[in-house]
Amino acid sequence: MKSRVSSAWTSLRTLGARRPLSDATDRLMREADVAALRRAGFARVVVSGLLLITVLIATEDVPRDNLIVVHQIRAAEMTLSLLGIVGLGSAWLASRRIAVAWLPGLTATLDALLVFINLGYSHWVLGIPGSFFSVFPGIWVVPITMAASAIHYSPRLQAYVGILYVTGLGLLALAGAGLSFQEREQRLAAFAGQFSWEANMARVAMVLSVALILILVARQGRLLLERAVRETTLRLNLTRYLPRELAPILSERAFASLRAGRRIPVTLLFVDMRDSSTYGETMDPARLAIFISSFRRRVMRAAARHGGVIDKFTGDGALILFGVPVESDDDAARALACGRTLFDLIDRWNAKRGFDPPVRIGVGIHTGEVFCGVVGDEDRLEFTVLGETVNTAARIEQATKTVECSFLVSAQCIAAAGETTRWTPIEHLPLPGVTRPIRLMKPAE
Repeated sequence: MKSRVSSAWTSLRTLGARRPLSDATDRLMREADVAALRRAGFARVVVSGLLLITVLIATEDVPRDNLIVVHQIRAAEMTLSLLGIVGLGSAWLASRRIAVAWLPGLTATLDALLVFINLGYSHWVLGIPGSFFSVFPGIWVVPITMAASAIHYSPRLQAYVGILYVTGLGLLALAGAGLSFQEREQRLAAFAGQFSWEANMARVAMVLSVALILILVARQGRLLLERAVRETTLRLNLTRYLPRELAPILSERAFASLRAGRRIPVTLLFVDMRDSSTYGETMDPARLAIFISSFRRRVMRAAARHGGVIDKFTGDGALILFGVPVESDDDAARALACGRTLFDLIDRWNAKRGFDPPVRIGVGIHTGEVFCGVVGDEDRLEFTVLGETVNTAARIEQATKTVECSFLVSAQCIAAAGETTRWTPIEHLPLPGVTRPIRLMKPAE
């Protein structure tokens, strides 16, 4: 029994709790919350106005000699007017993004307070037994306000509203629990007017109000669902051919820009494992797969640490981009830091696993302008970077094999990073297939 109670309590505590959201998702949720607040506020204004007009029309011919009915009509008019004011105020605050986090709970509390003031007036001022609350006109406002709270799609808020009304109405019902059957029968005769066609038309109008608000709730839910499906579909499509770091952050407009293609300045880092064929000959396929996967994890860790985007893996190598999708002043500096991190991670890997021969890598980095975009048709799209800068960066990495230096960087990249004192020029042959003269630098001793 205790375990069931504990489980139920845990469920209540976690009701409506949100999992951590990405920045983009959190932004979309905040926008949806503000829109829901505005809609809920305007819904209160419209419904309150509709009901107020209905009450005025339906009670126009009600005899004024029945003071109880007259006082209930006045109380209903005041309650509906205040509900409209609450709705107008919440919509105004939401439009200016003031106290957005507090508004749903505050407006729900004010709604309940107005309803219970109306019901309490009928009970304590007019002397109507609390057990007759079901014939009070104000009781019909309860489903309207509960429906208005549902616009926010907050389980916690809905639970809070439910507890408010269940507790309040329960206490009100107990206030007349001591009446005998004969006393209740006698008292009911005074409420014959509550079942006239005018009163019933007012109840029909209240049911219509609930229906209108629930239509709004359903429409908002549908819009959110369609948006979520559209965003999810876009992300799934993007992850088929975009680097995984790009897909979650691209908007439809940014993706359209990539689809059209553009020229942008980037810094490219090529990394390649040396003598990988040796490991392929000495390892069984299962171990080799684990080995290559472990190497790639270290490449991904280095890229993620410095904000790089892995364009592609090529067997035992990779191309990492800095400056995609948005250029930054520190792109070159981050690329150099990523290169140093790669060597550090590989050294630690060698020390941990004791590879014989040890794993060695070559890293080449270059800065320049490239074509960046998504190419191909709908059956086979591919994200790519093209241009002489890409070819030059690849040749720099290949040059690490001939000059016996595992880390080479172009002078353009060093200048862009502002690290001229940490690097020294190196003598080398012209890079094959590169028409422009390139000056290579290696880490200073």
